[in-house]
Amino acid sequence: MNKLIKTIRGVRGTALLVALLVMGVLIALSLALSALIIGESRSTKQLIDAGRAYYAAESGIEQALYNLDTNLPGWEGKEANIGEAGEVAVFSYGVKNQCNSYPCFDPDEYDVASMLDYNFYDILDLNETLTIPLFTVDEMGEIQVVEDFTVEFFVSFNPATDLIFDTGQISGWDVLRWKVFALRETNSGSFITESLHDFTAVSSAQNTNTGEQFVTNASNPSWLGTIECDVDGPRVNNSIDCLLYSNPVSAGFEGQACVNTEARDFYLYDDQGERFQAKLPCFSIKEFLLRNNPDNSAGATGLNYLSLTNLMNPAMLSTVEFPYKDDRLDASRIYFRVETF
Repeated sequence: MNKLIKTIRGVRGTALLVALLVMGVLIALSLALSALIIGESRSTKQLIDAGRAYYAAESGIEQALYNLDTNLPGWEGKEANIGEAGEVAVFSYGVKNQCNSYPCFDPDEYDVASMLDYNFYDILDLNETLTIPLFTVDEMGEIQVVEDFTVEFFVSFNPATDLIFDTGQISGWDVLRWKVFALRETNSGSFITESLHDFTAVSSAQNTNTGEQFVTNASNPSWLGTIECDVDGPRVNNSIDCLLYSNPVSAGFEGQACVNTEARDFYLYDDQGERFQAKLPCFSIKEFLLRNNPDNSAGATGLNYLSLTNLMNPAMLSTVEFPYKDDRLDASRIYFRVETF
């Protein structure tokens, strides 16, 4: 009898141990599953949050691009542009869309001081046209006009040696067409376009210290504009210096010699753009911009643009220096930059 009791107690003790082991295993599995579920929940939450952040960022980009497309050039919006993507995501964006030169170099992103003069120029291919607004808009959408600008340019060949004709007066071979046009409002409420345009050449320059003549280059480019290119003032690169031309730029009608800040002629119409009034020789580019500044003229809108077109003729390039068509096309490029003041 005692032996039977001991046997029963031994079986009960073994069953208890087995039950405890099974319970421990189940608890361990439960804890592992709980940890796995918690980890997956965190991963899922992070994935959902990442998706929300992605779509919020995409919404901000789309809104910024939409505003850039629908607003006037130079629009940057307010300092803090905030929006919502759904009910749980908020985004903000900023736009940098204004610059004092073309090409534009943001001093926060470029080490301007270490850049070569050549790097400040863009390329205008043969027959290519580029249009640049001569105004920006402020945070309130008000138009801020550009009052002064210069266009500085050069080519990669020497006009004195690399052309099929012998000329020391390269000013007679116009290669760059420029046009400043403005939108004006008439008394009837309609709008007309007024323009001032001319052709200019790659000219030789003269060192005022030595009297030496040389072909313009990246450091000493040919130029045109509303003010003298070597004007004192803040410039993107102060090492670029526009020297005195050794030859007249162009001859206007009535025998007048026009300079770099003038167009050879300007056809003046009345405020309605209907009646021709006069043909004015050597018309100042600066005066044209003043005429189309809302502060100076009732009909001016301030929506002024500068257009540049490369009209060089590759057939005029020497086949000795440039034997292949591709070589002549490459040599026909105009390297240019625009700076506003």
